[in-house]
Amino acid sequence: MSPENAAAELLYKIGKRSPHLITPLPGGRNNTVWRVDAGPDAYLLKKYFWSESDPRDRLGQEWAFLEYLQSIHSCKAPVPLAKIPDQRFALLEFISGKPPEEITESDILDAAGFFADINSSRHLARHLPCVSEAAFSLDAHLATAALRIDHLAKIEPTTPDHAPAVEFIHSTLQPLWKKIRERLKRIPPATRAAVLSTDSRCLSPSDFGFHNALRQSDGTLCYLDFEYAGWDDPAKTLIDFTNQPDRILPEPLGALFLEKTIPLFSDSIDLKSRMAILTPVYQIKWACICLNAFLPNRPADPTRPLEAQLTRSRTMAERAAQCLKHHD
Repeated sequence: MSPENAAAELLYKIGKRSPHLITPLPGGRNNTVWRVDAGPDAYLLKKYFWSESDPRDRLGQEWAFLEYLQSIHSCKAPVPLAKIPDQRFALLEFISGKPPEEITESDILDAAGFFADINSSRHLARHLPCVSEAAFSLDAHLATAALRIDHLAKIEPTTPDHAPAVEFIHSTLQPLWKKIRERLKRIPPATRAAVLSTDSRCLSPSDFGFHNALRQSDGTLCYLDFEYAGWDDPAKTLIDFTNQPDRILPEPLGALFLEKTIPLFSDSIDLKSRMAILTPVYQIKWACICLNAFLPNRPADPTRPLEAQLTRSRTMAERAAQCLKHHD
């Protein structure tokens, strides 16, 4: 189905029959998005990625989460309007705004408040799925990161651009990962295998950070992209928010976010302990994710040059090394 036909069908579903104009929008590494203008109204048309090697139901996951946000009267995310599931098209409220240039304490409090609102009614969301790559034991967290390290072994120095990445993987990432893994292996096996109770889990926007936010004309923030959202270990969610390589927070702002969010959970002492163990694990995992562009058969992304991605990976690896040094 063409985007033009999808837009016409979706507009019809919401009672709009006026002529419309479709304009492609930049961004969207996994999905394709357009602005749809129908008379005085604007909408977002989204085509969700799918492949045989990655058959995740991105539309279904985002739609379910957006419906949950609507049910708790959240105004911090787009309203879902209509969908064509078998064609993976959805029509959402169009949010007019720009990525925030500067992050302030007020923005941190806003994000913490959004996370708190999501989880204040999480007993109503038992039907929601788990996040992509959810992990509810220390062993499971370790396994998801180990898989990323294993994928990097497929990178070969086939071009001058790839050679520095391969050298960095072998000289820095793999030795650092070995130290992190050995640190976790010192934890008793029963503790590593223990599964986090359902009551201790959180609802996570997933890929949560200011890289997925727009500042609107009145200064308020709206959060986007919930195609991996669902149930998660709050340790992972909070670590990821404060270590997002596309928008790394200054330490005081990251600390403020944790100060406001950790107390949301009754087992906050255990949560802090898991975060101390898992922070370098997820910092190294982010270092690996930054190198995805170097993997075989990955199409070039002009918005993410290979050199810039390698720099991001080095930054995350350095954070992991510093974290290990601090806790050892």
